[in-house]
Amino acid sequence: MKLFIVRHGESPFDAETDHQRSLSLKGKMQAKKTAVFIASLLPTNLTKIIASDARRTAETARIIKQNLPQVDLITDRRYYDARIGDWCDTIVQQYTIVQLILVGHNPTVSLLAQHLGAGRNLHFTPACVAYFDLEIKPDGLKLPAIFNAFYSPDANQ
Repeated sequence: MKLFIVRHGESPFDAETDHQRSLSLKGKMQAKKTAVFIASLLPTNLTKIIASDARRTAETARIIKQNLPQVDLITDRRYYDARIGDWCDTIVQQYTIVQLILVGHNPTVSLLAQHLGAGRNLHFTPACVAYFDLEIKPDGLKLPAIFNAFYSPDANQ
């Protein structure tokens, strides 16, 4: 499986609740750059996107989906407060998927990338993505995964 772990784009702290925060204009541009990066690495649209249902995360996922129109997108409240184990369980449940994009929040995305085999703590600024090749069996993950790339839309202009 090709696995992309994405942090949502930049979001100001201007909403009534954290869950309601939207992407800023910069966050939307970051997400668009990240979407182009991901699309350039996918040979097929046999992909699923799973994201937290927080507004900024769902917006980031929808922007990624615009570059991958035949992709399934699922947003779920459970991923707002998800821990590494929750995301790992989700990955295992998707073992038949060829390519999976997870869109979530820090520090969980950073810790998940480190757990899967990035070898270090990656600095996930908004809209960053870590790209892995991962072997999955119905009974679990084969670790470490192969860490291929780390992309930051702000560093790669």
